[in-house]
Amino acid sequence: MTFKSIWDRYYIAIIFIITCFVLGIVLLMVTVNQADTEYNEVNIASGDSIWSLADDYAGQYKMSKQDFISWVEKENQLIDGKLTAGDKIIIPVKQTNLEQDNSIQLANE
Repeated sequence: MTFKSIWDRYYIAIIFIITCFVLGIVLLMVTVNQADTEYNEVNIASGDSIWSLADDYAGQYKMSKQDFISWVEKENQLIDGKLTAGDKIIIPVKQTNLEQDNSIQLANE
């Protein structure tokens, strides 16, 4: 079979497969880019550690402290969990969880 005869018989299927492949790659690229901006970025101050970050953000993430630390080390490619002052790292806390509405004030405040 030549390419011409294959194209004549299956051109619709070939176009469909190529279109699905291209759309899949585009979708993958979009979701990967969104994943980076979905989580919050934290500036590391002198004396900060992954454990202190896990304590500071307790209750804002739905994982154990050990899972939090493992996630931070993996996503930020940290060796031995060492943080350097001035670095920025991504933590598994959604940006919307850290934003608070300060426009509402209670009567006793």
